[in-house]
Amino acid sequence: MKDEKIEKLLRKAPAINVPEGLLEKLEADIWLPRAEFKRPAPVAPRSWFQRWVPAISIAMLFLVCFVAFAVQTNTLSQLKQENAALRAQTGNLETLRADNVEYQRLSQQVEELDRLRKDHAELGNLHDEIAQLQTQAQEAEKLRADNERLAAATPVVAAAGASDDFFGAAQAKAESIRCCNNMKQIGLAARVWAGDNNDVFPTDFISMTNELSTWVILQCPSDKSHNVSSWADVVAGNISYQMLAPGVTGKIQQESPNMVFDICPIHGTIGMVDGSVQMVGVTNLQKHLKVVDGKTFYIQ
Repeated sequence: MKDEKIEKLLRKAPAINVPEGLLEKLEADIWLPRAEFKRPAPVAPRSWFQRWVPAISIAMLFLVCFVAFAVQTNTLSQLKQENAALRAQTGNLETLRADNVEYQRLSQQVEELDRLRKDHAELGNLHDEIAQLQTQAQEAEKLRADNERLAAATPVVAAAGASDDFFGAAQAKAESIRCCNNMKQIGLAARVWAGDNNDVFPTDFISMTNELSTWVILQCPSDKSHNVSSWADVVAGNISYQMLAPGVTGKIQQESPNMVFDICPIHGTIGMVDGSVQMVGVTNLQKHLKVVDGKTFYIQ
């Protein structure tokens, strides 16, 4: 049978009459088990502490936050104050550094002044010795003249040679001391010149004409091969002394005070960069002088 026919037959079926009260009867016949009702257990009343714990916790949290904020604020304020103090101290530190540099410079100048005073005192002593030696030399000349007159009047003078040696030795000693005095003055003039020229020594003798009292001190009294009569002779190099450390810095006085600044090749006298003078002797120059990197040093 086709589906269309079945559908037509169903539509033609008579309507079913539902008896009245069927729904109520069916509902009345249905029995369902009822769940037992249990009363909830009585809840004990909470104490005032339990009721206020949340509020107290929140209040404590706020209090802790406030205290932490206050501590941080106080710490930040202290750090700002310390920072300001450090900045002020930094400014004072720069001032102290500048003052320290100035103090060091003044201390060096005082030390240099003390050395110059000592050198001046030594020069004064040398002048006195030279004056005494000149007096002795004059007396020796008189004695020599008297000796010559006696020798001419006496047929045989056995001690004539010994007397000549005595007078020659006295004159040589006087000339050696005068040479030492010249080199003292040259060393003093060089240090004064360095003090006025950025602590650098002169490169030649003519550069410090203002500090040298005269050109005469540039000729050794025993030097017969040079005749220094003017600054032109100094320019031409017609002098007795040799400069071995031209243009060295003044710091070399502290680092290498045994560096040789100038030398007298006749007496073997050497002048140091610190202003001191050593009478080494010509025969001992090679023993006591050592050349390192083009600079000459005195080795005792």
